[in-house]
Amino acid sequence: MLGYPHADALPAGRSLTELGFDSLTAMQIRNRWSTALGIRLSAALVFEHRTTGELARHLLGRLSDTPAAAAAPEAAEAERPAYTLSSLFRSVSACGQPVAAMHLLVTASWALPTFTAARGHEHAPPPIRRSHGRPGSGRPTVVYFPAYHPSLASGGGDFPRFHRAFHDDLDVLEFPHPGIGAGSAVPEDRAALACTQAENVLAHTGDGPLVIVGRSAGGNVAHLVARRLESMDRVPAGLVLLDTYHITPDDHGKDWLLSLAAPPPRDSGRPLFTGDDDSALAAMGAYNRIFLGWHPEPVTTPTLLVRALRPTPAMAASADADDWRTSWPSAHDVLDVPGDHLTMMREHAQSTASAVRTWIEASSADRARTHRAGRPDTAEQQDCP
Repeated sequence: MLGYPHADALPAGRSLTELGFDSLTAMQIRNRWSTALGIRLSAALVFEHRTTGELARHLLGRLSDTPAAAAAPEAAEAERPAYTLSSLFRSVSACGQPVAAMHLLVTASWALPTFTAARGHEHAPPPIRRSHGRPGSGRPTVVYFPAYHPSLASGGGDFPRFHRAFHDDLDVLEFPHPGIGAGSAVPEDRAALACTQAENVLAHTGDGPLVIVGRSAGGNVAHLVARRLESMDRVPAGLVLLDTYHITPDDHGKDWLLSLAAPPPRDSGRPLFTGDDDSALAAMGAYNRIFLGWHPEPVTTPTLLVRALRPTPAMAASADADDWRTSWPSAHDVLDVPGDHLTMMREHAQSTASAVRTWIEASSADRARTHRAGRPDTAEQQDCP
């Protein structure tokens, strides 16, 4: 979550805030501990204890105060299992029904509160800085939109090697998705999402060039935001889609596409989802729902599609020949990088980041000549309130 490879790498004597905890990561770690330990913890837990030692002593004290009888009445639980949205999603996915599992999330998403474009500023979560570039270099700022699976979108912490590859070179700001990365409400439609995140980007970046990057399904949001910024006379210097799949009605039957939304491999004992309830998982269903039937509108922003060279096991088992390879309907460059959909951002993160950086540098002359070709006349491109 914080980018440290193991516990021994934590600097001794540093406060929790100095270690990198902000309000979002503090809430996420508190939620994970609550789930793992089975006790209710304060929302401000991290900020109520200065160091890791103080925090560990507090947690040990809480555990010693927990009555053994309240831990888990095994017989009663066995007779009446507790079902949650996340447990049902995992069970249905494990039964080999990814389409039904995703429909479950889409249906649940209708119960979430929504916000309009006019109220977007109230729900836009602040960005998380993932990399510090060279001061005064004039280099573009990377605006990063993660995948919107809850366990992948936890602050982008699953891919620290990718973000660290830009340190001392480019600023990287990650923008969480409303309802998944922070807050409880989700955008009511694509227009609300585009307006909210485009204005959020402008509020937290300077006047320098921007490169919009989207990881997996986050590439849909990245394209939508790039399109909106063009209509606001703030044309991005580039748009990078990291193994993003555009799912259309013609993809019916390609269940392996929805396997990308399944929980990624985890170390044993780590919870797959965070949060006191399943709202973040339902929010994932909301984002899938609002992109149903979406066809990416053309953009003038130079676009790069970064593809994995290898299929995931689920893709290899279900797809024919190169049918698993992603494509994008708008004009774009293509670069293939080592690894599959997940490992390209983990074991092969350095190669992926290098490919992105090389493309940014090589196409700088073309991007300098990029200009707005005209405000598109579509319903989704109406002015933001």
